[in-house]
Amino acid sequence: MNLITLIFVALLVIIISVLLITGKGTRKRLPGPIGLPIVGYIPFLTKKSYIKLTELSKKYGPLYSIRLGSLDLVVITNYDIMKEAFSKDAFMGKSKNAPIQFSEETLRTEAFTGLPWKEQKRFSIHMFNNLGFGKTRMEEHIKEEILELLEIMSEHVGKPKSLSVFLIPSMSNIIASVLFGKRLKYNDPERQKLDSLLREFAKLAGTLSAQTFFPWLKPLMSYIYSKNYSRIIEVLEEIKDYCRKEIKHHEATLDPNNIRDFLDGYLLEVQKKIGDPNTTFKKGVLEDLSRGFFAAGSETVRVTVDWMLCICAAYSEVQKRIQAEIDEVVGRDRFPTWQDRLRMPYTEASIAELMRWRTIVPLNMRYTLENTELNGYFIPKERFLSPDGQKVVKPEYAIPFSVGKRSCPGKSLAEIEVFLYIVAILQKFEVSAPPNKEIDLEGELGISLQPKRQELCLKTRHIY
Repeated sequence: MNLITLIFVALLVIIISVLLITGKGTRKRLPGPIGLPIVGYIPFLTKKSYIKLTELSKKYGPLYSIRLGSLDLVVITNYDIMKEAFSKDAFMGKSKNAPIQFSEETLRTEAFTGLPWKEQKRFSIHMFNNLGFGKTRMEEHIKEEILELLEIMSEHVGKPKSLSVFLIPSMSNIIASVLFGKRLKYNDPERQKLDSLLREFAKLAGTLSAQTFFPWLKPLMSYIYSKNYSRIIEVLEEIKDYCRKEIKHHEATLDPNNIRDFLDGYLLEVQKKIGDPNTTFKKGVLEDLSRGFFAAGSETVRVTVDWMLCICAAYSEVQKRIQAEIDEVVGRDRFPTWQDRLRMPYTEASIAELMRWRTIVPLNMRYTLENTELNGYFIPKERFLSPDGQKVVKPEYAIPFSVGKRSCPGKSLAEIEVFLYIVAILQKFEVSAPPNKEIDLEGELGISLQPKRQELCLKTRHIY
């Protein structure tokens, strides 16, 4: 093949690629930026891709399309459109190309990635409610964990320390109590191993995120990042092994008249559905589900509290106003309750503003399961505190836990945890930057948007 022929073939490939990207055809297509062949718009995205996508909406509107790698994405930056979309079954899909190894039963039944998620979510919420989500019983679990956390934190007063080291085991213990019916002490080797695995997974998953946009590159990615790729599989398998052991133990001790936790409830549902060829309630699905809840339930709340402590350290006036409200409503010796939030509008508004400013999952991806249509309107800027400062005003479009059929099933527990952890910590301690250092409020985007790991200083607030 001579040089002229090679040039002709190359130009032909580029022209075809551009035609495919720009959508020259009979169907009306959404507006959006034109990228490059093969890689699409990826080279033009910044590290803060969620901000870049929002900026593009100013040019192309609140509903536009963009090609990233081999995937055509529809970007929605308007609440009304998002609500309409996420209420449809067509938008319930989840990627099968993420760096997570699902069981054969999960992939076959599409319990996570397709429409069957509806019944999985419905059952999970029902079980969580039965186990005390949003009730006094759950508050007692959280209180137990926070009291132990405060004791550990008090041992490090005046010493610069990364507080996430304390927060991770505390929060993972709460979801472990719900799922497995037990908690582990901070110094338990099993506890430390699990937390280490969760941290490692979050770190490794970020390095392999390109696989989502280039699924056909999976064999090459696994070769280039062979060490990371094999390690992430090992990490996920170790976490799943822990869940398998718990499931096996629960099967051996299962009592239909005494539902101890989520695993018990799910295993009974599996037994009820034996013989049903269409059921998605399988032990393999339970392994993936419990692993997912354990990781998500530990990470999201921890990151939110981590952010708030960094903000309080960076902006002392915010911390002082929250603490003044705590002193007035709760005092310094009584443990806070979920009901206290009703009389603490500034604290509630601060948490809501944090979740808007540093949304934990700023890129909320869905996959369409079928052809569908979508349209909507523009919305005004958000605000969370009434003009007189006496009430929290949470607009319908403030949705840190997403909206629709894929919204977070653990929303009620997460809200209680975030409020109680923040109030209980700021009730007992003042948080500040170490001497001669400034708080870095730039986020790092991996699985979640979290603050950079940095040390903070604690100072005891004495009871007056």
